[in-house]
Amino acid sequence: MLIRFVVSNFLSFKEDTEFNMLKSKGNGSRKLTNHIIKTNSGVEVLKNAAIYGANAAGKSNLIKAILYLKHIVFGEDNNILVPQSKRFRIDSTYKNKPTTFRIELEFEGKHYDYAIEIFKGKIKEEWLYLINSVTNDSEELIFKRDNLNVIFGEYLNASKDIEYAQKHLAKTLQEHQTVINASFGMIEDNNILDKVFIAFSKINIVLPESKSILYSESILTGKLSSDFAKNLLLKSKTGIEDLIIHEINADNFFSYSQEDFKRELIDELESLIEEDKNGKNKACIPFEINRQINVFRKKKGKYTVSILRAKHDNSEELFDFDEESDGTNRLFELSPAFEDLLIEDDHIYIIDELERSMHPILAKELLKLYSENSKSKSQLIFSTHESHLLDDNLLRRDEIWFTEKKPDGSTEFYPLSNFNPRGDKVLERGYLEGRYGGIPFLGDFKKLVNKN
Repeated sequence: MLIRFVVSNFLSFKEDTEFNMLKSKGNGSRKLTNHIIKTNSGVEVLKNAAIYGANAAGKSNLIKAILYLKHIVFGEDNNILVPQSKRFRIDSTYKNKPTTFRIELEFEGKHYDYAIEIFKGKIKEEWLYLINSVTNDSEELIFKRDNLNVIFGEYLNASKDIEYAQKHLAKTLQEHQTVINASFGMIEDNNILDKVFIAFSKINIVLPESKSILYSESILTGKLSSDFAKNLLLKSKTGIEDLIIHEINADNFFSYSQEDFKRELIDELESLIEEDKNGKNKACIPFEINRQINVFRKKKGKYTVSILRAKHDNSEELFDFDEESDGTNRLFELSPAFEDLLIEDDHIYIIDELERSMHPILAKELLKLYSENSKSKSQLIFSTHESHLLDDNLLRRDEIWFTEKKPDGSTEFYPLSNFNPRGDKVLERGYLEGRYGGIPFLGDFKKLVNKN
């Protein structure tokens, strides 16, 4: 679970800017107590967060910042860390200041506090603490880094592998590589660093144009049932009553103009088959054509393409997903998120524009599904413009956040609980009237009309 995230000198974030999932002390909500989960360290954490704000105020930048930190930890495209284009560019002095990220997470019952400082494309500082008790101020240092020098804390002193790890990092750690990434699998008798790495993998970012390749592949290869997605589409009255896996001979699927692409897939698949001589992994390659994820594989010596098609009410025809509406496609892409949120622990789903391409009533029902039925220790964080979701029966007041652009062009966040609105107040009306901020202040649109 995400507890707290702090970022500075990144995109529209100038000084340390905090977003958190902490229960408000006074003005949260007397309702929805099931939305509160208490960590073993003594922190009361919320299951939901809705982020409102005007266009260009910084909602999406928060999501991009968390995603960027995840990429840094995993070592993805890290040859140049935080180039000038990613820093706070409105104030030119920030070109010569470090960028910082700090995140607190709970994963499998343990509370971690991780931070990293980056300056001129290099990691200058990095540290990780295990928080045992917030009440007793009890914490243990896991490691601390200063440039390329890494010191492990007492928590790992008993490890037999620590001396080897220290020497290995001294030789191999790169200026753009995190200790968490470099140490994965290295300390076998204490897997705490591996656990933190896995915790980051549980942060799932869903952007407006996201395609869940793994989810589609799992359904098409039979690793995962399509029942949840099918029922979601059925209950949403999309007209779809079933999802059918359709297998097509590759020669019939690919057109003449796609012949080179088919040959590339064949070469890649044969390499995978060669590597997996025992056939345990059942080699396949997911690929996208026309907004749809398909799977390329080999069966009984022939190359085939598996595609997911939709059967509509009162029709024997099957439809490709590129023939379905944007809203239907969006619901399908959100299916793995809500399936995990309802039944799995330790997942964090961060969705940019939850209501995109959906009717407000449908978006509200989707949130209601999670809000009322989830018993898991997972979290849903989403940005939205949809005021219909401002409902005391769906969200606590400390789960509603607003973002504003300050006069200096930077972004700030604050929760609705800061305002202490009366319990009988209609939150949607108050928001649209601008009582809490987070709405656009527009210029005179009449001046756009040429009167000559």
